[in-house]
Amino acid sequence: MHETSAFRMMIRWKNPFHSTTRAKLCGPVIFLIAMILIYRCFHQEKDTTNLRFLENVKKFLLNIKERDKKYLVNEKSYLEEKARKLRILCYTMTIPSNMQTKAVAVNNTWGTRCTKLVFVTQKPSSSFDTMQVDVQEGRSYLTDKTVKTLIALYKTYRNDYDWFFKCDDDVYIIMENLRHLLAKHDSHIPVYLGHQFRLFTTQGYLSGGAGYAMNRRALEKINEDGFQVSGKCDISGKDEDLDIGHCFEKLGVKVYSTIDSHKRQSFHPFGFQRAFYGHVGGEMFYVSRPYKTGPECCSEFTVSFHYVTPEDMYLMEFLLYHARIFGRHSTAKGKEIFTTQEAVISDKAPNEVLLSPKYIWHYLFRYSRFE
Repeated sequence: MHETSAFRMMIRWKNPFHSTTRAKLCGPVIFLIAMILIYRCFHQEKDTTNLRFLENVKKFLLNIKERDKKYLVNEKSYLEEKARKLRILCYTMTIPSNMQTKAVAVNNTWGTRCTKLVFVTQKPSSSFDTMQVDVQEGRSYLTDKTVKTLIALYKTYRNDYDWFFKCDDDVYIIMENLRHLLAKHDSHIPVYLGHQFRLFTTQGYLSGGAGYAMNRRALEKINEDGFQVSGKCDISGKDEDLDIGHCFEKLGVKVYSTIDSHKRQSFHPFGFQRAFYGHVGGEMFYVSRPYKTGPECCSEFTVSFHYVTPEDMYLMEFLLYHARIFGRHSTAKGKEIFTTQEAVISDKAPNEVLLSPKYIWHYLFRYSRFE
């Protein structure tokens, strides 16, 4: 009896996975080891991709000086003058809950460079120029809101402005680049331009997220031949950019390219980081042509970036319009930027309050505007 028990113990010792508990652990351990090996393979591939990406960025930076020399060499002075004289009405879609956050940021940054900026919302505001539309708020009513806005713009402003630019309250617009682009087009034919999506229509449609522009003739046409003709265009729905694209296609209004001469995008519907580092998922099915990653993703004369937070709007405003490179942007003749004074730490005032960067920028732009 004693020998039989010892023999059974020896069998168990020689078969460590014979027990139920150990058998249950075997599967997860093998799975974990397999996942580690797979992760290491992908991680190594990712590192290689990152190195290639950084090398491309390095080459781009080394060539910047040569490219800079060619930027405006062939620009004609009459076109620059025309761009400056364009009257652009920017109508920004927003909601009441965003009026003290996103709308404030737009109003205090790029919005100041529009000829006129109006916020389209359900409720009026004493702080901004608003256009009230009688429509229920929400994504299910975006087409209703856009159509009623275009009808109101047609009735009120069509003779006062050359271009009408639609955007959301989370977009940053580089207005000088937009003016340069719009100045290329003839005002006597209807023009509709932005970031082209390729699905659902023959000629594609323009992303509402990146913002799109139409000239006065296009605004007149979509109202007179579209909205005023029963059943011609959809006036209700949730996909406003697609519905407007369908309507323009029915009216024979063409989509005009916003790709620069180097085949780079100027309107960015998914945000700068996704454009720069690469698109993922279903986004790739929408874009009319594949994005190049890295510096080649975006035109130097980029017009718009989508999904920009209020804080990032202030950051972009500072970097684009207020940061300078000595000797390249300005030689600061007649004034000194830095001194040779000794650095002294002053005493802290008793009532001094330290603000976080977020609130510093908020109050800076809330009560002052840069020239």
